[in-house]
Amino acid sequence: MWSLMHPYLPATVRKWTNLNLSNHSFSLNTMKTKRLSEFFPGVRSYYIVGEIAIITPKRVNVDYNLVAEKIMQAHPKIKAVYLKKKVKGELRTNELEFLSGERISSTIYKENGVLFYVDINKVYVNPSLSGDRLKNLELVEEGSTVLDAFTGYGAIALNIAHKKRVYVVAGDINIDGLYMLKKSLSLNKIKGMIDIVQYDAHHLPFRDKVFKLSFGDNPTLIIDFKEELCRVSENVVFYILCESEDKANSSLGRTSWIKINDYSKNLFIFKGLVRC
Repeated sequence: MWSLMHPYLPATVRKWTNLNLSNHSFSLNTMKTKRLSEFFPGVRSYYIVGEIAIITPKRVNVDYNLVAEKIMQAHPKIKAVYLKKKVKGELRTNELEFLSGERISSTIYKENGVLFYVDINKVYVNPSLSGDRLKNLELVEEGSTVLDAFTGYGAIALNIAHKKRVYVVAGDINIDGLYMLKKSLSLNKIKGMIDIVQYDAHHLPFRDKVFKLSFGDNPTLIIDFKEELCRVSENVVFYILCESEDKANSSLGRTSWIKINDYSKNLFIFKGLVRC
C-alpha cells in the first residue's frame, strides 16, 4: 500500500483535420459536420493520448497503415500510432496493433489541466470519457471519503482529488496501473488526499459502510462486485454494459441511468447512482 497525495483528469478525441485520403482533401470545418467514416468507411475516429494516437476501427478491410501515415502528417508531435482491437482480461488492458512511428507505449498526456502518465499496453485509456469524469465532481461532497474501486491509472480518483478536499482510496488489482498513478501524483498538485491500494475487489479490505461514495467503473463485470461494493459504501456510482436502462435497473437497482458511451450496435455503457 502507498499513502500519497496529488492529481486530476485526462483527454481529447480527434477527428480528421486537413487529411488527404483517396485523392480527396477534407478541411477541419467539413469534419465538424460530418463523421470521419463518411470520408473513410470503416474508421470511426482516433484518440490522441500524449504522443500516441489510437485508431478506433469499425471494419477490417481498411488500409490502416495509410490512416496512420495521414495522422502523423497532420500531427507532427505524434510519435506512434496504434489500432485498437479490444479490452481484454481481468486487468482490463488494451489489445493493440502497432501501425507506424516509434514503438513506444508510455506517454504523459494532459486532460482538464491534469497530467497523467500512462502505458497504453498496460491499462485501458479512453480520453473520450473525460467529460463524464468531470461530472463526477458534482456527486462528491467536500470532506467525504471516496473509493475509486477500479482505478486503473487513476482517472476518476485524480479528477476528484484535484478539485475537492476529500480522502480518496484508489484501488485495483492491476499493479502496473497503480504504479502509473503513483508517478502521476508527482506531476500534479491536488486539494485532496489519495491512498493507493492493490486488492481483489471481490474481497475489499475495508469496514462496512466506510465510504460515503464509491465508483464502480468496471462495466463488463460490475454485477459480480455489486454486493461487496455496497457492503463498504453508502452510495455507489455503477457503470454497466447492457442493452437498456431496464436491464441496468434489474441488474443493479432502480435509479436514473444515463447512457455515456456506445459500445456496439446493441450494447451501451450506462451510469447510475445507487443507494446501498
